[in-house]
Amino acid sequence: MSIQNRVLKSICLLFGMVALSASSLVAAEEGFIEDVNEAVELAQKENKDLLLLFTGSDWCPPCKKLEAEVFSEQDFMTEVSEHYVLVKFDFLKNTPLDEAASQRNDQWSKKFGIGSFPTIVLTDSELKPFAFAGYETGGFQNYLGLLEEARQLRVNRDEKLQAADAATGEFRAKLLDESISEMRREIIDVYYADVIAEIVELDKDNSLGLREKWNEARDAELRKVILTDILLLSRLEKPENAIQFIDEVLEEISFNNIEKLEIYQIKLNLVRQLDQNKLIDEVLDTMISLEGISGETRHRLIAKKAFLMVGSNRLPEAMKLLDQTILKEPDGLYLYLAKGELFQTQNKFQDAIKIFDLGLRNARTNPDVMAELVSAKADAQFSMGNQQGSLETLDDFSDDQQIPQDLRSEAMLHKAMIMRDMGRQRQARLAENRAILILESPKERAEMQKIVDRMRENAEK
Repeated sequence: MSIQNRVLKSICLLFGMVALSASSLVAAEEGFIEDVNEAVELAQKENKDLLLLFTGSDWCPPCKKLEAEVFSEQDFMTEVSEHYVLVKFDFLKNTPLDEAASQRNDQWSKKFGIGSFPTIVLTDSELKPFAFAGYETGGFQNYLGLLEEARQLRVNRDEKLQAADAATGEFRAKLLDESISEMRREIIDVYYADVIAEIVELDKDNSLGLREKWNEARDAELRKVILTDILLLSRLEKPENAIQFIDEVLEEISFNNIEKLEIYQIKLNLVRQLDQNKLIDEVLDTMISLEGISGETRHRLIAKKAFLMVGSNRLPEAMKLLDQTILKEPDGLYLYLAKGELFQTQNKFQDAIKIFDLGLRNARTNPDVMAELVSAKADAQFSMGNQQGSLETLDDFSDDQQIPQDLRSEAMLHKAMIMRDMGRQRQARLAENRAILILESPKERAEMQKIVDRMRENAEK
């Protein structure tokens, strides 16, 4: 054989190897369709769903794993193709990507909000998503199960939507709800807004609980706007007009209990301007009896009612209210605090101290209220001339290592204020220094130092 023939034979063999290599690359892409429109037509013709793979095959580690463990398996490709038409969008970085492919990738990644790789978007033949997926361990068999579960979401969706087409009213609302409820909420909110809107319209009064379920965020925003309007009207309008608006809003719109409490507080402020005791009591009674309002919040409201009664010259009624509530709810620490403070307004300091002590017996588990009771007791002792007893009460509290540091520090600051009232400036400064040292956090110490500096500045004026 001549040298020339040998060269020609080698060239032929080389081209044969290249052709074989190219054939392998094509085979790796078998099962995927590049043109989305073509894929949609095929899906509609064969009654299949679409699997859109967004990947970075030459740079993304989990993408490479997904390709190697799942999409490179012929058994997987054969089985998945029974129900899905596959489209790949490959965001290459280390391999040249032509302009058309790059534009195609950008267009479809924006359409489906792709923010990470790999991402698989499963859609029906109309390109409406019903599930998203990413890399999953467990091999292709596990992935086939995942895709089948996702497909069942679409099947169930369509069955319920078809049934809803023949239904009306509440029954239609329920079927529409069932058609989308199994999908992930982020998919529903973006791609099924029309279904949500119809459900909300069919359940305007929330009798089925569906309006709240699907429109909670929007309703919350609406309620926030209305709360702002109420607050603005309460400042600009006459009390009567603002109260009327509040009553109409409460009748028409369903607020949660915290929002209701805020609205009734605004109404209470307006009613107080009218100086009508009956209306004041009614608003407070409504606030006290609101569902979900309990514990300290409820006891504070009862205490507020008692103080407002005193403000309208109804001291006996206020004391009766507190006594009756304490009898029923002996754990109501704010009730003891309120009753003791009412005694103080009458200069009945000994009675005040007794009621504060009753409250303190139950206050061990609530250091914050305990601090208020101790402070009130110390003031009562000081007012009745028992200055030493007042200081000892605050000392005992600030020495208790079971009490949070900030509360102990505040008690020592209270002691310093009493000492300054007694003219004991040097001892007051020592108490202030201790108030700072009780705190371990440098930040808290710095803040307390600023308070002490202001107190000393005011005392020296």
